[in-house]
Amino acid sequence: MIDITAKLIRTILTKDNIGNQIESNIEIEVPIIKNEDIYSKEFYEASMIGLKPTLRLRISSLNYNNEKKLKYMNEIYEVIRVDRVTLDEIALICERKVGNGS
Repeated sequence: MIDITAKLIRTILTKDNIGNQIESNIEIEVPIIKNEDIYSKEFYEASMIGLKPTLRLRISSLNYNNEKKLKYMNEIYEVIRVDRVTLDEIALICERKVGNGS
């Protein structure tokens, strides 16, 4: 089964009671417009620079705020590129994170 939503992961910095910065993540659930295939040219060009795109999701541009990670089908992905598809939609091209996802 394919999920109809993804969770954009926003990293925020806060300070503890003695002033140390603490990094924490907030997950923002967004609806997916379309799950698209990775284009062969796009895959080839990315592999030339050491990237391996495995996911392409189309979402509303209003929901995206330059997040660098997302969670889809309980897997963590890194956003490696953002394409504007239409005035209202963008495509997030993502690479699956291995290990603990950080």
